[in-house]
Order: sequence, then C-alpha cells, then structure tokens
Amino acid sequence: MPIHPAITIYDESVHQFINTAIEIKKLDDSCRFSEGPVWNGDGFYLFSDIPQNVIYKIAAGKTKEVYLAESGCSPGNTRALAEQIGSNGLAYDSAGNLLICQHGNGAIALYNGTFSKPHIAEHAGKPFNSPNDLVVHSNGSVFFSDPPYGLKDQKLNPEQGQEKASIYCWKDGALNVVADRYLFPNGVCLSPDEKSVFTCSNKPFEAAVLEWDSETLELKRQVAAENGDGLKSDRFRNLYLCNKDGILILNSDGKRLALIKLETVPANCCWGGSCGRDLLITARENIFLIPDLQRA
Repeated sequence: MPIHPAITIYDESVHQFINTAIEIKKLDDSCRFSEGPVWNGDGFYLFSDIPQNVIYKIAAGKTKEVYLAESGCSPGNTRALAEQIGSNGLAYDSAGNLLICQHGNGAIALYNGTFSKPHIAEHAGKPFNSPNDLVVHSNGSVFFSDPPYGLKDQKLNPEQGQEKASIYCWKDGALNVVADRYLFPNGVCLSPDEKSVFTCSNKPFEAAVLEWDSETLELKRQVAAENGDGLKSDRFRNLYLCNKDGILILNSDGKRLALIKLETVPANCCWGGSCGRDLLITARENIFLIPDLQRA
C-alpha cells in the first residue's frame, strides 16, 4: 500500500482508518494566522484569519473571499488585546446559525447570515478572555475553551475578563465550568456518539488530552500525555491533534498511530466534503486540503 512521504506510521492499524496514498492540496497561502475551520453543507469551508479580524469562505479550486468582516472584534473595543483580535473557532448549531469564538469581544457570537449578535457574552458579569475553540452538541450544549491568547501579552486580565482560563459548557442559558486545570485550554471536540468531550492544551508543560462526560461534565480519564492546538475526532473515535510536528493521530486509547507532516504548523482542522471524509487544515499562512483522508 503506497504511503505519502508526509506520513509517518507509528502503528500499522492506522491503515484501517486512513488512506495513506493521499494528496495534500494547498488552497491558499496568503493568510496571516488561519484558524477555526468549519464545513458548510452548501459545499464550502469557512475559516478565521485572526489578526485580519475576518472570516473567509473557500472551496477547492476557488480563491478565498471575505465572508464576514470584523468577525471577532467590534469597532470601538477598548479591551487590552494582543495582535490576535479576531474570530477563532467556528461551529454551526442545529438551526444552521454560525457560532463564532471572538477574541476581541470576549464572547461567543451568533451569525444568522444577516447579522452577528452576542450569544454567550459573559461570566460573572465580565467578558470571557478570548474564546478559542468550540463544539456544539446535538442537544444544544456549546462547549468552548477560553485561554488568554487574545489578551495583551497573553496574560489574564481579571479587570477586563476572567480570573482563570477555563473550558465551559453552555446550555439553555446556563453556563458551567467544565475545567480550569489548564492555563492555556485550547482544542475541544466531541466523540462520534457525543457522549464524551475531549480537550487539550497547546502548551507542552500541560500535555494532557482529557475525556469528559458530555452530560455530567465529570472527568472520565486522561487519554494521552500529548499537547495540541486544534483537536478533532473521526467516526472511528481516533483523535487528530494539531501540534508543532503536524497532524498527530491517536487511537481511542491514546496510542500514536501516525503523523502527517506539513509545510507549516497546523492550528486546527475539520472534516468536510460531500462524504465528510476530507480534512481541511488551517496552518498559519496556509490552507491545506487532504481529500478522502478518512476511510469510508
């Protein structure tokens, strides 16, 4: 079975889950810092360019175009922020609304195709730090991470935000802290059956992929001592971590299966395409697409 030179195999079982004779397509190379991709069923992807404060729309064979300007930081914002002022993670709810992690505004916004409005805007009377990544459960729960990456010097500022960096669960107007053990919480994703939420940090000093019960919010276990930025699951319950080395694939027991190396460091990824098996990757200035990576 042919193996693309960008793939390092750690465990032969990975052949059950991914195609190794892949093609890595570069869709764009003109971003400043791309993040938070999501697939739209109408046949295109959206992603954030955080410093540009823009959400872009892109599809294979087409040039990216602005989908939503001022996507993460509204005019007149007076918070002490870093360069990363814009939107980050993106996800659709069951009604087809786009939920947007907003660094500058310190909120989760809802965009219904016409206008954007605050959706999850505060905790204990203050904005969030800089919501980073999110995932939406079919029961309406929204899980999101809130590190200080968008704040000045990437440091917490309790006067303008939260005292801690946390991972939250919002449902029906109620907000609960899932975890505050990470100093820099980052990737969040659901298991295929939605019974578990997986979380990670991008910092090597807190390398821990954790699994939480999506209903009780209780910690189930540490899956692996790995760190990652974006985090996704496939239908086989394998995890895909975006880290400094590339896309690291772990099985459900946290065992390393393979690594896909890229030209630039990936920040996040998402499944898409008509069959949901293509992987789009946001990697700094680049946008990569790997068609048919996941096996049918």
